[in-house]
Amino acid sequence: MKSLFMSALMAVCLAILPGCNQSSVVGTLPNDDPDALMSGDVEGLNYTPYYVHTFNIAGHDNGIGGGGPNIVPVRPDYIPTESGGACCGTFPVRWRPGLKVTVRWIANKKLDGHAWGSWYKAEAEIPEYGTTTYGMWVIFLPGDRVKVMVMDGNANGYNRVRARPADDDPYVAVGRVDDEANREEEAARLVRFGEVIKADPSIGGLK
Repeated sequence: MKSLFMSALMAVCLAILPGCNQSSVVGTLPNDDPDALMSGDVEGLNYTPYYVHTFNIAGHDNGIGGGGPNIVPVRPDYIPTESGGACCGTFPVRWRPGLKVTVRWIANKKLDGHAWGSWYKAEAEIPEYGTTTYGMWVIFLPGDRVKVMVMDGNANGYNRVRARPADDDPYVAVGRVDDEANREEEAARLVRFGEVIKADPSIGGLK
């Protein structure tokens, strides 16, 4: 009877734990399913002089996904700025070779208070991580470069969040302007602007 009570109590305790704070706990549990996923916060670091409006991660048939909020430009002393954590990203409990993702982000390079910025994208590979993890990180570097990693406290040379990735880091990917996403964004903005004008014609100089 006592063992049944303890089992029920443990189940309740696990159920009320916040999902995104379980990454380090779930990651330490044995799991024989190579496709098993876990969740964790998604955070970003910005080493660029540009404003990152938003970013997202999409895996290549591996269950990886997530996104993060805006990040202000790097500080004048070149210390990177950090986004808040966004709940929740997903990634495999156990790392395996060839975990690739597409990263998309909006970078505002004009910083004039008016420009929205442009979409960029890059194809990146996630370096090896251990069984105890602390969320997924996206690091933005000058030259439209980006790196995606799962922080594991081990670093094995490639998962150190507090050290800027080396220029020859094989997991740093070079991005490019995402023309398709920018066309879609522009079309959506025109639709939104048209709806605003319909609501108040004076805005468009039609009244």
